[in-house]
Amino acid sequence: MPMLTVKHEGKCFLGINVHGHRVVADAPKAMGGEGSGPTPVDLLAASLGACVGMYIARWCQQARIPHEGFEIGVDYQHDREAHCVSGFTVEVRMPEGFPEERREALLKVARGCTVHNTLCGLPTIEVSLAHGE
Repeated sequence: MPMLTVKHEGKCFLGINVHGHRVVADAPKAMGGEGSGPTPVDLLAASLGACVGMYIARWCQQARIPHEGFEIGVDYQHDREAHCVSGFTVEVRMPEGFPEERREALLKVARGCTVHNTLCGLPTIEVSLAHGE
């Protein structure tokens, strides 16, 4: 059984089931969708931001550093000709009072998250077509 499943539910709308959690993706109206959910590329950027955030939260908890309410902004550059994302910009905003002397360590933690490391490498991707039932 796959870790997650994606099911077409109309036009460009996709229902995504991940370990019993439902997420949706859709294309903007200008691209044939309804704009009722983030695009797959937005979800990729969100995954990067969420991964950075989880690493930061766990590190701060372990180090007993106040971090409640921190935010992460993610932007990406879309190369439409090559049909790919050519770069991401991730900005971490820690709450007031975050110790100045811990900033470099926090950046090291943020840059070490699994999604960041995956995107920096070249993961193999195998796409196959299932046999009809």
